[in-house]
Amino acid sequence: MYKDILKKIDFFKLLNEEEIELINNSCKIITLNKNNILFYEGDFAKSFYIMLQGRLKLYKTGTMGNEIIIHSFNKPTIFAEMATFQESTFPATAISTSNLTKVAILEKKIFISLLQNNANLSFHIIGSLIKKMKTLEQTIHRNLVYDATQKVCSLLKEKPNILIEKKHSEIANKLNMAPETLSRSLKKIKEKGYINQNNIVIDSSFYEILH
Repeated sequence: MYKDILKKIDFFKLLNEEEIELINNSCKIITLNKNNILFYEGDFAKSFYIMLQGRLKLYKTGTMGNEIIIHSFNKPTIFAEMATFQESTFPATAISTSNLTKVAILEKKIFISLLQNNANLSFHIIGSLIKKMKTLEQTIHRNLVYDATQKVCSLLKEKPNILIEKKHSEIANKLNMAPETLSRSLKKIKEKGYINQNNIVIDSSFYEILH
């Protein structure tokens, strides 16, 4: 039923039709409404999760009870796979942020079997995991080291068009700051002439703020 979606996900692009069919027939599909929890930080990871439709976010709870967003997903993808590979607990909580989110749950033994029989897929997954680790490192650094303005600059360096593509409330949520704080930081950056009134980056030298 979801074969066409699976074929678009990086993790599965190297699989043949028979392998895609195996995954498609082996998955258990669950439906989440907005604010439904898929799994909690600290739960033991036993399966692989594939978001097929909707939106999800992963977040940790800080020492002051605040929510620290690790990642947001709005396209079909496999996620939280590192905890399953390591047979450990989830490092963050996964929650649906759309009115309807569909997630496929794949048993670990089936996926591991595919890896054992497909060397190219194994190397592809190693590369994908390294990329995700780098993204996580950037997120941790941004939240622990940077002040508000530096956080905004860091995000603009990664995604120069995000101010055009996303609402300010979504960006503030992603940066774990109040919308008012985001507005003040953007005002500072605009006053220095790094972005224009249409929120388009016109001077990339603002990256110097990060150093």
